[in-house]
Amino acid sequence: MRRFVAIAIIMIFIVILNIFVPFRVNAIDNTDYVLDTARRGHRIPIPLTYSVKKVIANLEIGNLNNAQDLFIDQNNILYVADTGNNRVVKLTRDGKVLDVFTGPPERPFNSPKGVYVDSDGDIYVADTGNRRIVHLAPDGRFVEEFVKPESAMLSNLSFDPAKIYINRMGYIYILNESNYYGFLTIDAHNNFRGYIGATRVTATFRDWIIRNFATEEQKARIANLTAPPYSNFVIGKDGMIYATAVSIDRDQIRKINSVGKNIYPSGEFGEMIIGESGPVLPYFVDIAVDKNGIISVLEREGCKVYQYDQLGNLLTVFGSKGKWKGAFQIPSSLAVDTDGNIYVLDSDLNNIQVFGPTHFINLIHQAVTLYSEGRYEQAADLWKQVLEIDANYELAHRGIAMSLYKNGRWKEAMEEYKKGNDPAGYSTAFAEYRRQLFRAYFGWVVLSLIILTTGLILGVKYLKNLAKNYFAQYVYGEFN
Repeated sequence: MRRFVAIAIIMIFIVILNIFVPFRVNAIDNTDYVLDTARRGHRIPIPLTYSVKKVIANLEIGNLNNAQDLFIDQNNILYVADTGNNRVVKLTRDGKVLDVFTGPPERPFNSPKGVYVDSDGDIYVADTGNRRIVHLAPDGRFVEEFVKPESAMLSNLSFDPAKIYINRMGYIYILNESNYYGFLTIDAHNNFRGYIGATRVTATFRDWIIRNFATEEQKARIANLTAPPYSNFVIGKDGMIYATAVSIDRDQIRKINSVGKNIYPSGEFGEMIIGESGPVLPYFVDIAVDKNGIISVLEREGCKVYQYDQLGNLLTVFGSKGKWKGAFQIPSSLAVDTDGNIYVLDSDLNNIQVFGPTHFINLIHQAVTLYSEGRYEQAADLWKQVLEIDANYELAHRGIAMSLYKNGRWKEAMEEYKKGNDPAGYSTAFAEYRRQLFRAYFGWVVLSLIILTTGLILGVKYLKNLAKNYFAQYVYGEFN
């Protein structure tokens, strides 16, 4: 009996742990995988999605040093903010050095942390140590600089640009270090144009408990909490700002529209890392969006690359912590070229690893793209090819289910939603299937009800007449 009770207590503890400690790392670290949608944190191994094609290191101009940013232009030329060496390095995809920029001679770069290149080849450098943004011509000639704008709203602001991007209107979007107001924007004349995408402090159940039951010192500490800061961002081809926020356990990936609203599906992204001192929140350091809208984010604590579609579905996770090929030590930035290759910059290993997509992930990308365009049948054909490679890939089942759903094949859609661990989709398909059955058999149901009702009425009348006859026979028979 005691043994049974002990086992029961252990099982209850495991269930509670699964509920309150989400996203646990519990599988082989160097295996590509996705996360089970039904069991939070459980990894499902999948076929290889990306493999290392090349490692760019040991440059002829000397090694990189604490490099913090990587940008790939429309011609697939790489630009690296080589922070520790106070320079920007221009490279081919094969790692050949094309040029090195150190800034204007009279005031060279000082710890540059961000770089952006426009369609004309002009280079914009977040010269963080000098608290400015430097504009260079394609050949490296100094054009202009942008410093802290004149504005009463910025009077107490320390201007420390770390990451930059320029939109179609020519506005410069700036991620300012230790700034929680969102992205600072300036125009081509260095005029302040406001903030966009400000993050907010959200109250949680834990905060409510602290406010009502904690000591005054603990209450004072939570009162001083600031909004979660952004760690990086890009502007996609759709004009949206794709950004990563840190120090929070959900909504770390954001898609911000022109009015500053996050329109990306809300959710928990990444995984909670269980370290020696306890659970550690995922820390996304960079984000990239390819031509099809596929989102790749780089996570520093677990040294992983997570990839999502526009609906927030996880497509793959790859990478690990280490010093071997395919692993990272302190990953700092990533970028995607026009062929879908992913480049990961490591500020500790001082290298760039180039990951090429496999046939498996290319099929997934094509299916996701067709799905997003509303071409569900074509997407379903590709999802079937995905399942031929990996029969347990949940998203493929959900994609096929949607195609079946759109074609009115509710019962088959229910089966695929079930295989895809999608209770919401299953419920929607079941509701339509139930409605279909009702419409198909409505006439027969009504006719059956009419016949049954008529039969009951006639039966009652017959029984009444029979009872009346029996009564008459009994009465008159008795008296006669």
